[in-house]
Amino acid sequence: MLLRDEKQMSVNAVERLCFETADHYEAAASELGADHLAQVFAALAAERQHLAAELAVHIRALDDLPQQPDPDREAISHMLSGIKALLSGDMRASLVADCERGEEALVSAVHAALRQDLPPEMHAVLRRILAHAESAQRELTAANRSSG
Repeated sequence: MLLRDEKQMSVNAVERLCFETADHYEAAASELGADHLAQVFAALAAERQHLAAELAVHIRALDDLPQQPDPDREAISHMLSGIKALLSGDMRASLVADCERGEEALVSAVHAALRQDLPPEMHAVLRRILAHAESAQRELTAANRSSG
């Protein structure tokens, strides 16, 4: 059994949430089809995956292995998101709301990781992830306004 300290757990949580939110954006983009928001989601997913991979390099530098997202948990999350979207009557708004919840969790995890005593290079990656998440939140807010 691998025992992780608080530093490792905090950065692994950020990495896991980066991959989970990227996967969620990809799934939401495929649900939306030709909608302009699908293109926005696809771009957010690609950049988020890039940032997660960059963070994984720094996690290895801490002599830890990056955690991999749980595919079963992600599949259930996507299924529930799809069901909620169908039942809500407004699939677009429901998908945006789910993405907003993911961004809130990521921002919270990044703030927790930034409070740790980490190498400056890792702090720089975490700040880029935070900036990307905050930018995504603004885009999601704008999307909510345009659909409402």
